[in-house]
Amino acid sequence: MLQESQINVHNVVESSMIYGPGKRWVLWTQGCTLACKGCWNTQTWSKKNGETWSISQLLESISSQKDIEGITILGGEPFQQLDGIAELIKSVKQLGLTVMLYTGYEKAEFNDLMWQCFNSSDLVIAGRYREELRDVGLVWRGSTNQILESPTGYYDVTKFEESQEVEIHIDHETNEVTLTGYPDIEIVEMIKQLTG
Repeated sequence: MLQESQINVHNVVESSMIYGPGKRWVLWTQGCTLACKGCWNTQTWSKKNGETWSISQLLESISSQKDIEGITILGGEPFQQLDGIAELIKSVKQLGLTVMLYTGYEKAEFNDLMWQCFNSSDLVIAGRYREELRDVGLVWRGSTNQILESPTGYYDVTKFEESQEVEIHIDHETNEVTLTGYPDIEIVEMIKQLTG
């Protein structure tokens, strides 16, 4: 019997409106050696942090959500947990949901399994984040060099308007505030002052 794949998870947001089209379940993987200068998610770099989830645990969380259009996978670096990510994408597609995938790797660096994940995804943002090309006005990307493609052709990427999107999530049990998206530094400072 084959052992089920696992993914080292930094965070899951079960309902988001800013990481792709429609309402989406969002997974941040834990672990990234690309270490892009100016990265917004440096807390996702260390492989020692995070929580191990099996594919079936992830699918249970996804399936429990109502009215989601699909899932979004980012990180960390999803392609540094390639076997688990490939299995997750395949399983989610079987549920009839769309997949949006982020990777810091350039297409020229892809191996066969990376290409399989890319080709199975409905939207992909690929390429290193480059601090000198930062643009918070882009839809779903952090810097102007990053590509946005729909490998399956499910989406027409020319229909997406460039815009800055930020979400604030409040945990009603712990009162913890989480900011997601690509905010200006002024927004980050304002949230810090409000949550002080």
